[in-house]
Amino acid sequence: MTTDDPSPRRLPPLRALQAFAAVVRYDGMRRAAERMHLSHAALSQHVQHLEEAFGLRLLDRSGGRARPTPLGREYGEALIAGFEQIEAATARLRLRGDESRRLVLGAPTSLSVSLLLPRIDEFSAQAGFDLQLFCPASAPDLAQARVHALLMHGDPRAQGLQGELLFEQALVPVASPELIARMDSQRWWQEPAPGVRVLHVVSEGWRQDWPAWFGDDLAAWPLPQLSLSSPMPAISAALAGQGIALLYPRLIAERLASGELQVLASPQPGPVKRLYLAWLPEAGGGARLGWVRDWLLGLLRGEAAG
Repeated sequence: MTTDDPSPRRLPPLRALQAFAAVVRYDGMRRAAERMHLSHAALSQHVQHLEEAFGLRLLDRSGGRARPTPLGREYGEALIAGFEQIEAATARLRLRGDESRRLVLGAPTSLSVSLLLPRIDEFSAQAGFDLQLFCPASAPDLAQARVHALLMHGDPRAQGLQGELLFEQALVPVASPELIARMDSQRWWQEPAPGVRVLHVVSEGWRQDWPAWFGDDLAAWPLPQLSLSSPMPAISAALAGQGIALLYPRLIAERLASGELQVLASPQPGPVKRLYLAWLPEAGGGARLGWVRDWLLGLLRGEAAG
């Protein structure tokens, strides 16, 4: 009898492998049990089954807290990597199954709320497939197949992606009329008014905008600053008269048209914000992505005209 094919390898139960991977990922039993929705006793039993199957100690239980042994950590990290590959492959397959019915577009939250979301139903009716927004989103979401395409401010090629520049626009300082009334709108950075500050967005793609004018040393800036997580709270704070935001006009076109926000003079030409549409190289463009591209270009041009 020939034995060319290796005999099947027996793996421990999947639930036990998932449980131990969680112990290593979260460096302990308590958080792992919470994430797995298991009792501490049930999680401990899964780990004990693995230890009995291998005849090895995977957890060091001395000192009142169970931590992975060196062998246990090595095995757990391999399990984590394997499960991440399975999750990514599953996500890609699920997206492929949905290709005829929808396209998931990753986008910055500020752009989604101010520009895309109010018009998304109109797009789906014209295109014949659903467009869904995933935000906030970044390049890893595209790599992990959480989205089909991505709107991003950085050049996609720098991250190994395919992409197309959709628009670019210089940033402008804006504030509420009430705040502007308290300062010199033409020289606000040279003659700071008491209580006036700048709203510094520190998220990826935005944190270098104010430093382009005032330098990297925040202590040397001519006005005090308030750090904010994204453009959306910066817009809200500017509307409330809490500071000066540095934004591109297309993001706040309706606010500017209504007079809720007004443009201040700039110390020098503003930093340029660029918006790209990105996709995975192996995905190609495709007709559905073409629909989305043309729709986005139309929206952006319409906002610019407004």
